[in-house]
Amino acid sequence: MTAEPVVVVDKLNHYYGREPLRKQILFEVSTEIRAGEIVIMTGPSGSGKTTFLTLIGALRSAQEGSLRVFGNELRGASSDTLVRVRKQIGYIFQAHNLLDSLTARQNVQMSLRLHPETPRPTVRAKPVEMLRAVGLADWSEHYPNELSGGQKQRVAIARALATEPRLILADEPTASLDKQSGRDVVELMQRLAKEQGCTVILVTHDNRILDIADRIISLEDGRLSSFAQAVISNTQQLMGTLALNNRKGELARQVQDLPLPGFLALLDQVTAESHQFLRLLELSEGEAFESMLEQVLEAFTLKVGQVLNADRATLFLVDEERGELWSKVAQYDGGKPLEIRTPLTAGIAGHVATTGRAFNIPDAYAEPLFNRDVDLRTGYRTHSILAMPLVNSHNRVFGVVQLLNKKDNAAFDAADEHRLHEFANSMGVILESWWRMSKRSSAAAAPSAPA
Repeated sequence: MTAEPVVVVDKLNHYYGREPLRKQILFEVSTEIRAGEIVIMTGPSGSGKTTFLTLIGALRSAQEGSLRVFGNELRGASSDTLVRVRKQIGYIFQAHNLLDSLTARQNVQMSLRLHPETPRPTVRAKPVEMLRAVGLADWSEHYPNELSGGQKQRVAIARALATEPRLILADEPTASLDKQSGRDVVELMQRLAKEQGCTVILVTHDNRILDIADRIISLEDGRLSSFAQAVISNTQQLMGTLALNNRKGELARQVQDLPLPGFLALLDQVTAESHQFLRLLELSEGEAFESMLEQVLEAFTLKVGQVLNADRATLFLVDEERGELWSKVAQYDGGKPLEIRTPLTAGIAGHVATTGRAFNIPDAYAEPLFNRDVDLRTGYRTHSILAMPLVNSHNRVFGVVQLLNKKDNAAFDAADEHRLHEFANSMGVILESWWRMSKRSSAAAAPSAPA
């Protein structure tokens, strides 16, 4: 039998105040969080994230709906039940909440003293052990005012994990830290939580740490949704902003540094935007949107290559009039963008374009279809190739995304093929949007035919 999730929330509502000033904060929130998961919760300020976290932590009384933590129903629970649940939870907050009059060791020790059943030798030894685990063995006898912000937050993590809780609740733990300190803190939290086998629910506005999550959820206006749904809901505004404010190549640089969950959300977002464009053809200012899609195609092609650990990534378009494939995006070393034009019936990309089937080549020079011309012109040595067709809404191939040379010198495997296929589905929609927009722009710019 499968164990019950650590947290089960069902149609949870919460209110502040009394009539006539009563205000609803949470609306029909439902979710499950399983043992060992690291779940990140995002959402704008005032959306109810901290309220939701304190309800899960048994620090606030559940009012409507059901909230079960460790199998205990918290709505209407007795004081003894609430205390028992709290003792199995570690809390980490934006403000480290250390006691200034106590050393780092004594601050960690405080959490153990709340558990009278803990043996005395453990109460003495555990704080030192935990401070060593967070890299502060040499700072155990220092007071908070002698520590940096990152060190204080490390002490808070040590304090939260010292009792080996089943659940960690972290509310904006990186908000007051610089980029590197914030990254160090969450990676430390992730490692220690995995070592201890506990579940983590982390509230954050910091998009730089999304990649540590097993799952991302979003709370906005008191309503819970998946991260992708939350991103898509505001996609038109974001796309318009990017179109107006991004210089050529800037998006590619930003996307290269984007953690995988953030990139997948953005890919979902732009795909949804492109779907809407294909239905309406009136989404945005034509020139700005076309320019943005062109940057998206470049940025996403290069990012897909990075995600799949490929040395180079190329996006080819089918030019049926000329019977050619030409490179819309071609990754290379330095200089101007590489222009590649090959016959539609030649090479690996041509084979994929004409057959509509993916092609995975572990040894390019042993494959008769491989066209060595580009290698000869550029001096590049191709080893392995993975190529995937991009199809339009009529299921016709009109592009090919091709990856060269996996960086660990291994061949591309079935998992790589599956991931590239998923990316290709979204990129096909974006490419078709760009193609239709560019055709639309060309038609608008052409002189009118004589009467």
